[in-house]
Amino acid sequence: MGIFDKLKGGKKDKVFEDELMDTQSELIALTLNMVGKAADKIFAYCSIEAKSQMFNVFFELDGKIKTLNEMGIVPSRAMELLRTGTHGLDKIKEICAKYNYPTPTEIKMIYDVKTKKFNVGYQYKEICSAKTSISAGEVFMNWVTAKKNEST
Repeated sequence: MGIFDKLKGGKKDKVFEDELMDTQSELIALTLNMVGKAADKIFAYCSIEAKSQMFNVFFELDGKIKTLNEMGIVPSRAMELLRTGTHGLDKIKEICAKYNYPTPTEIKMIYDVKTKKFNVGYQYKEICSAKTSISAGEVFMNWVTAKKNEST
């Protein structure tokens, strides 16, 4: 259970949740605009650590997991998506600070394009640092690999 599961639903909490969801939805919309209806599901990874931030995405199409490269996205457009998504993480930090909530260190979002169902998971412990010896890129690729293994 994440911190947001413990909220009591007061006005301040509702506004916080709405702002956070709006920003997360913007990140998914940004990705959806890039791939159109070509994907069945969008998987978005956000790493917001003390010394680094990263946004990356992968997709499910016809039961197969595909990265941006495998979706045939032009490299310059893919880089623009990742750069814009990473800047969107600053907005998440600002919202958390504004409402005095801790900023998640990791957000994993899954959006089903057909059903429009949205799932999100949060972590608050240090994941990517010198202490853990793992980078955000490694965590992302481990998630891609795990999903590929599930789909085979």
